[in-house]
Amino acid sequence: MTPAGKLQSVIELTENMQANQQKPADAVMQSYFRNRRYIGGSDRRSIGDWTYSVLRSLQGLQNALTKNTPRLLVFAHCILENEQTLQDIKELCNGYGPSPLTEDEMDVLENLKEYSTYAIPLWLEEFLKDKDLVKSLHEQANFDIRVNTLKNNRDAVLNVLSLEGFETSPTPFSPNGIRFGRRKPLNTHPFWQDGSLEVQDEASQIAGLLCDAKPGMQVLDYCAGAGGKSLNLAATMKNKGNLTLSDIHPYRLQRAKERLRRAGVSCYQLKDINKDNSWFKRQHDRFDRVLVDAPCTGTGTWRRNPDLKNRLTPTDLEELTKLQQAILSQTQKFVKVGGRLIYVTCSVLEAENNKQVDWFLKEFSTFRLLPITEIWREIFKIECPFNTLTAQFLPHIHHTDGFFISIFEKSNKEN
Repeated sequence: MTPAGKLQSVIELTENMQANQQKPADAVMQSYFRNRRYIGGSDRRSIGDWTYSVLRSLQGLQNALTKNTPRLLVFAHCILENEQTLQDIKELCNGYGPSPLTEDEMDVLENLKEYSTYAIPLWLEEFLKDKDLVKSLHEQANFDIRVNTLKNNRDAVLNVLSLEGFETSPTPFSPNGIRFGRRKPLNTHPFWQDGSLEVQDEASQIAGLLCDAKPGMQVLDYCAGAGGKSLNLAATMKNKGNLTLSDIHPYRLQRAKERLRRAGVSCYQLKDINKDNSWFKRQHDRFDRVLVDAPCTGTGTWRRNPDLKNRLTPTDLEELTKLQQAILSQTQKFVKVGGRLIYVTCSVLEAENNKQVDWFLKEFSTFRLLPITEIWREIFKIECPFNTLTAQFLPHIHHTDGFFISIFEKSNKEN
């Protein structure tokens, strides 16, 4: 595609995302490219990266403009982020891509106001005061994959990928993770097709490993979604025991079923939280491990999902914290004495993380918080990078998504 053609695609995608703000940006992008199969893979990646860069900078771009339209947002991004001139944009708007600039647009672009790449909604500033953290949440995310140990091992996969010319390195914390120097399509690779690989951020991999789900255990992944962490749990269980995936969305469980089959997992069952209510009533004090990957603001994934930042509201945060408490209240019933409840979020907000830990310990005195350092050393045989009772992964420190992990153990008496 010509530069003008790419620019027009970025404008169209930005317009579509602005018009469908309740729909995930990646879903809007997939639909856009599905209807334009003539756009090649390289151009798709270029257009996609450009569009996501606009989304990451959206708050700052809106602040810099006296008038907001998708065209102006993209043009302002060209000037403020890509260091293009107004003349460069005029030459690209030649009718073969975007239509020519209007006098009004020229006036707006000639009078851009003070700009910050890392601007966030004002109401979030009281929760996100660490400037280095905020900056890191606006950067492009790493591309990590997890090697499925039911099918392969990391060293073997790394060797093959290196011979094939991929830029890869072992992830520093996860023993099964591989980090790519550049994002590469893997859906046609033999390792992907045979279930040896899954895309998963390193912090998310660590969350699954810290569950310490062993062969023969009864394990419940309560908010399983499409099964990303369940795949990890099944691997540490060596496909032995019983792994239950549950969610309120049947289509997500169906997606999980497909992924589990590809990964060679057979020790699982699926449960719809809404439809299988009677089954859940019979599961009290049953499970060795209950993983709660709770619905949250997703602030730790802004690098991958910048649209979340732009549509998050104070009401959302209030409702989500109440939902997290309701889920914790429900799932603690399923943990047997000596079993563990693992509460995780992909958030960097204290209201969803350590404050929820404090609330849970006050409400349910039969549980105690296990120090993450002890579990880390036991599983990984190396020193833990955290000196706190819980783990908060941060992009600017750990080069992962923002991810929170806490682990509770149930006793038969109040603590």
